[in-house]
Amino acid sequence: MKISVIDLGYNSAKLVTYNVKDDDSFDIFQQEGIKVKLGEGLDEKGKLSKKPMLRAIDTLRLFRDIIQSQPIKSVLPIATSAVREASNKDEFLDEVYKETGFRFKVLSEKEEAVYSYVGAIKSLQLPNALFFDIGGGSLEIVHAEDFKIRKVISLPLGALRLTQQFNGRVERFGEKNYKNMRHFISSLLPEKKEMDIGKETKLVGVGGVLRALARYDQKISKYPLDKIHNYRMNSKFVKAAAKQLYKLRYEDVAKISVIGSSRGETIVAGSCVVDTIMEKFGFNNLCISNHGVREGALSIFLENPKTYHSKNITAEQIRQTIGSKISFQPFLHTKNFVTNLLATKLLNKRELEILSYAEKEASEKLSFNNPQNLFYSVMDEDMSLSHSNQLILALSLVHTRHVKTSDWLFARYKPILSQQDKSTIRKTSSLITLLRVLEQTKSKIELKRYTDGILELHIIQAKSLPKLLLRNALNKFENAFDTHVICMLRDNQNMQSSVLEL
Repeated sequence: MKISVIDLGYNSAKLVTYNVKDDDSFDIFQQEGIKVKLGEGLDEKGKLSKKPMLRAIDTLRLFRDIIQSQPIKSVLPIATSAVREASNKDEFLDEVYKETGFRFKVLSEKEEAVYSYVGAIKSLQLPNALFFDIGGGSLEIVHAEDFKIRKVISLPLGALRLTQQFNGRVERFGEKNYKNMRHFISSLLPEKKEMDIGKETKLVGVGGVLRALARYDQKISKYPLDKIHNYRMNSKFVKAAAKQLYKLRYEDVAKISVIGSSRGETIVAGSCVVDTIMEKFGFNNLCISNHGVREGALSIFLENPKTYHSKNITAEQIRQTIGSKISFQPFLHTKNFVTNLLATKLLNKRELEILSYAEKEASEKLSFNNPQNLFYSVMDEDMSLSHSNQLILALSLVHTRHVKTSDWLFARYKPILSQQDKSTIRKTSSLITLLRVLEQTKSKIELKRYTDGILELHIIQAKSLPKLLLRNALNKFENAFDTHVICMLRDNQNMQSSVLEL
């Protein structure tokens, strides 16, 4: 089914339509984003101005037409800081409903922070996080330990708001204005001691400014992957970029292809916020999520529509929506075998984590005829795996289909892979092939003994077990793991045993 989320923010209005699967996982089907600058002039007047309201309503009419042209089951319209803060929000929302039929849920400061946190952390599975969402009008901060929220803060430190407050309509930030803005940001941020940040805490951020900064970092470093989700930026780059960008005119910033005109005006203030956060709280690295308030709203709605429509969401509901990370999603009949491979050190924890995604990906993607299409389909997904581990997963799946294509792709992404990763790809590929043969026939496998490079396996075979496929799979396993396999087959019906000749 398809569900659309409309996000009416301080700077932009966005419509994202998601394909929702039977297990409530989802991916983007279509998205539209328009800079309406709804919050323009809000700080001076305390209310939404006529021109920004008309721009927003025109955009929402367009969104309505797009939605009506498709079989959309549900529409979730949410509004954030600009509408929340406006003294004339009720009149505006009444006019929006009259003109478009959309009835918006105006998120409180806490709800906006929590929804965005849920969207980001569900996709990254980081239990201990200092999370922030920098929008056009506000900055939301959430501190969580073991997926339990400890503190929620909302501050008027949005990128467009700061730009208008400290630079007005000047073509670029002067040094004095920039220093004043940085001092203002630092003065509003809480002290590090107040946040009580632990050693295991990771810094996680979302927002258009961060995506633009990440693309800029990737351009400069010649990063081979075109992927933002779970990308890691270091504080040295953020500080250098912030200093460089504020000295440029907006039109020169906009000429940087990966930033463009849509972010040229606000990225200076936004990068200053990010730099100040990293410096004040002592983080050297930042993890970027491609998921935020829209994905959080959708996740909460899918988990429990009543919770979404209510004003209060409990800590337990948040934890349920995010879910806890399972280190291995077991193949039904072969879980113990994989666990024993780990115990005998034939498999390491990193390889186990990669394999934990293999069952779902193999069942969904191995039907692709073109190995490259298979690769890009896996890489397009937003996973909690690091970029290198996701690459290994994708290359392992390709390796099961076409070894030469896997090797060619490996060479292309070699700057973020190691030679040891080639071994991991072969091992993961051989395991995917072997376990799928066994799972599809409901056969069980046991690791009986492993000594001196010799592995003794006992397979309790189902009646339909294809021995030629099994033999080929075990040969690949032997080569990948550099071991000799002795395979005993046992018929599940008459319990007779025989040796499978490899």
